[in-house]
Amino acid sequence: MSWTDIETWIGENSPALYAVLLPSSSAVDIADAEESIGYALPAELVGWWRQFGGIGETYARWALVPPMWQPHGLDNALRLRTMMMQAISGIAFRTLGEEKDYEATALREPAGTPCVDIWLPAWLPVAADGSGHELFVDLRDGDLHGCVMEWDKYSGADRDPLWPNVTAMLDDALRALRGETGHRLVFERNDFRWE
Repeated sequence: MSWTDIETWIGENSPALYAVLLPSSSAVDIADAEESIGYALPAELVGWWRQFGGIGETYARWALVPPMWQPHGLDNALRLRTMMMQAISGIAFRTLGEEKDYEATALREPAGTPCVDIWLPAWLPVAADGSGHELFVDLRDGDLHGCVMEWDKYSGADRDPLWPNVTAMLDDALRALRGETGHRLVFERNDFRWE
């Protein structure tokens, strides 16, 4: 998995970031998370979180996934999932019944299907930009189960998936960190950003 190589890159190029990497999640943590959200996590996501526990810093400092995404560990993902479901609920519908009907219909759609009016319980955040935009894994059934999509704070999840899974996302991030893509990493003191 690319995370091992990304962590090696971090250790060699950003000691400040390496110092704030959090401990990884245990098998018990993963099982508890699956039970609490009611969805099994894709194997590649489990494998990643068994190596990566998150970053104990603010979003803006460590955008490891270009162009602006700081990855979440399991604990932060669960916290943000709950926060997003609560924050979006009650905005687009006149009644809770209408919202629940819409949610039930959207949950029957295959993974990767856009949804703009609510945050679905089958969505689990994996990265954020720090200003209300999230990358999430879609845990609904279908050929794209485990795909990574973007939640835009203005338009919801109105686009097709960005990556078929977190492994593809991390592979792209590693290539960018190695300078193999059009993204350019700029270091500023102990921080970095993408241009």
